[in-house]
Amino acid sequence: MEIATKTGIASDIKTSKKKKRRIFTSANIMLYLMFLPVVIYYIIWAYVPMPGIALAFADFRTGGFKRWVGLENFEFIFSLPFFWKAFANTWIYIGLRYLIGFPAPIIFAILLNELRQQKFKKTVQTISTLPHFLSWVIVSGIWITLLSPSAGFINALRHAIGLEPYFYVAEFRTFPLTFQVISEWKGIGYSSIIYLAALAAIDPEMYESAVLDGAGRLRQIWYITLPGLKPTILVLFVLSFRGILNLFEPLYVFQNSANIKTTEVLDTYIYKVGLVQARYSVSTAMGLFKSTVGLFFTLLANYFSKKVTEDGRGILF
Repeated sequence: MEIATKTGIASDIKTSKKKKRRIFTSANIMLYLMFLPVVIYYIIWAYVPMPGIALAFADFRTGGFKRWVGLENFEFIFSLPFFWKAFANTWIYIGLRYLIGFPAPIIFAILLNELRQQKFKKTVQTISTLPHFLSWVIVSGIWITLLSPSAGFINALRHAIGLEPYFYVAEFRTFPLTFQVISEWKGIGYSSIIYLAALAAIDPEMYESAVLDGAGRLRQIWYITLPGLKPTILVLFVLSFRGILNLFEPLYVFQNSANIKTTEVLDTYIYKVGLVQARYSVSTAMGLFKSTVGLFFTLLANYFSKKVTEDGRGILF
């Protein structure tokens, strides 16, 4: 009798294991179908072009493949002073992005969360989110017009208070800061949405307890709001390194002969070498170098995220 019982239990365990191994079920099939377009997108645009990396180790021109050259393309690009200048310019914008651009949506979300009038709060959130849906071509047209030294609204205000016109877009020394302001105008509202969602998940009773303990608004933000946002901030910080060097479209539309000393970044330089000059192998080597640097910083950020998470696990793995 006991043997029969054990046999029955063993068979039930095997049956349950077989059921657990089923990937597609009636309960999750719709979720897989919803995720399918994302998979197709990355297969077409990320994995299918991946064999093209081999061009970085070849001599490939408009006439086709010539020969394999090993690391000669990398030796060539590393000897170019313009390459390193573009690489250095890239880090100027990355530095401003993390110094100003990363904390700005967090501060904006906290300020919005402090508003008590819901209509005003929703109005501000809607207005600040709308620029995100404008392409950089449109954004550049708007701001080049606003910052025009002859007919721009900003310089008209400067003239009204007795100041001389300033060439914001043409002045290469201050353009990185000007661009960062424009970038914040475009993206701060949209980027704050996920932080607002995280703030909504914080237990309101914690704020009530803090009020009873005599804590003011600043103490509540420091001891309740920011710790509640910590997991979200950490995840977005690590994921932000994924495309850390991608600056082509935002800067290319603002680039001109006057500001090119600081607007020539790695992406625009790769474009000019690869497509304008038709040096496909050299531009592929530059692109591979750029991807390697981005991967390195993503792994580095994931490593440091293990130091600040409670379970010691990274965001990515």
